[in-house]
Amino acid sequence: MSTLATPSLAPKARVCPSCRTGQLQVSHRERVFHPHGETLVVALLTSVCAHCGAEATSSAQHDENLRRLAARKGQYGSLLMGEEILALRRRFGLTQQVASRIFGKGKIAFSRYESETTYPDESTTRLISMAIEKPDTLKWLADQAGIEIALWGERCEDEQRVKVCSITKVYDAAQSSTKHQERYTASGTAAKLVGNFSKIWSSHVVAIRQTLTLTEIRNEASNQGQIAQQALAS
Repeated sequence: MSTLATPSLAPKARVCPSCRTGQLQVSHRERVFHPHGETLVVALLTSVCAHCGAEATSSAQHDENLRRLAARKGQYGSLLMGEEILALRRRFGLTQQVASRIFGKGKIAFSRYESETTYPDESTTRLISMAIEKPDTLKWLADQAGIEIALWGERCEDEQRVKVCSITKVYDAAQSSTKHQERYTASGTAAKLVGNFSKIWSSHVVAIRQTLTLTEIRNEASNQGQIAQQALAS
């Protein structure tokens, strides 16, 4: 059995938010996990009122608890932590029942995975890991099961905004580099932006100021490397 813990935080004494009479004293509680059949204990911080016994957790304690929980990942190997599975489900607006259907498991499977009452088998772990790293995998599985992903459209829009922002920053930087050389990354290729590079790039600025589709963004990204090569050759 192993235990993960660090020295307790020692904040100033706080008045209990429940009874407003007693003071909160730093305490801890334990969560027990069993990755690979081994017992892993994580000591989590909390505060207990000396007057009424109510429990409260400060924001600093909450942040420290998250750090301690994340630190156990090193002992999981290829296994997924419950928080990782929960984050995937919430990201796409899936209930536990719907997620179970998508991955071909029983109705309460994801409830047990997230609480780490049990762990997904090797094949299911691989599928969930792929869905986390490559969301298109989740979409394909959902389509096969005839299930609509509630927040799929919103997540695609998030991805589009990130790409548009990234490309726009490169354009803006290119326009400003008229007197000195700077180094930027364009479509994975480091390129020196010289004076006439901003002239070449400026002919493409109008399109980026408009709303682009994901396909247009991918095409634009692939064109960036070619533009950089033209600038360097000039």
